[in-house]
Amino acid sequence: MRFAVIGSQGMFGSEMALLLQSQGQRVEGFNRETINLDSSIEDLTTKLNGFDQIINAVGYTAVDKAESEPETANKVNGEYPEKLAIVSKHLGARFSHISTDYVFDGLSTTPYETNHPRNPQGAYGRSKSLGEELVEASGANYTIFRTAWLYGAHGRCFPKVMREKAANGEQLRVVNDQIGQPTWTKDLAEQVFAFSKLSTQPRIVHAVASGKASWFEFAKEVVGDYEVQPVSTGEFVTAAKRPAFSVLDNSSEFVEPIGNWRDRWQFAKNEVLANL
Repeated sequence: MRFAVIGSQGMFGSEMALLLQSQGQRVEGFNRETINLDSSIEDLTTKLNGFDQIINAVGYTAVDKAESEPETANKVNGEYPEKLAIVSKHLGARFSHISTDYVFDGLSTTPYETNHPRNPQGAYGRSKSLGEELVEASGANYTIFRTAWLYGAHGRCFPKVMREKAANGEQLRVVNDQIGQPTWTKDLAEQVFAFSKLSTQPRIVHAVASGKASWFEFAKEVVGDYEVQPVSTGEFVTAAKRPAFSVLDNSSEFVEPIGNWRDRWQFAKNEVLANL
């Protein structure tokens, strides 16, 4: 099996490539310097010829900035996945695409199931929803992995910001009315790899940690005894609306779901915070 990881220098993509290498898989990472996703379908098909699995870890993730740059968000989160899905179809390769909880409206009080209707509330969510729709229409052999609240050793993430602020003696004010599932990039990578080995794959997977937490609760786990002040979303003015409740139902008949977020953080924290 030969894997191509598109976006291999990002927080998740780098973790995905490292995991595949550790599992003895043949893997090649692609980034902005080695692949141009604005190229034609024909050129991309030639570029990726010979790969059995194509994993798209490219994403426009600036949630607030997307409100003023919707065209760029739609290109990166919509058009690029569509191209890679079509290329995968041409090559007879499996296509794995990383999506997000933001495709939902955040108004539910129970975990979102994989077949729940998409209803994004902002430009970022709409761009990710567009990507899902275009991948579904591509005719590729695809799986969409929805994840949320990602953190990892590579790149900036919420735990690193919290620990740095605490180390500098800064006041920590964190919202306690947005509920989701903090998810380690290594756990997500292991989920993608586990599904890649199945002869039959579901079309949509909710690849998030189990349980649920507010950002405030997550911050408390990260900084320990350091004081964290809980505040409401209304006290923070942002360009984009955040979902109040974006817990995803991660139950699966195919593989074991990721464990409880609190337990996984205890396992992940030394690696995630190692370079601070």
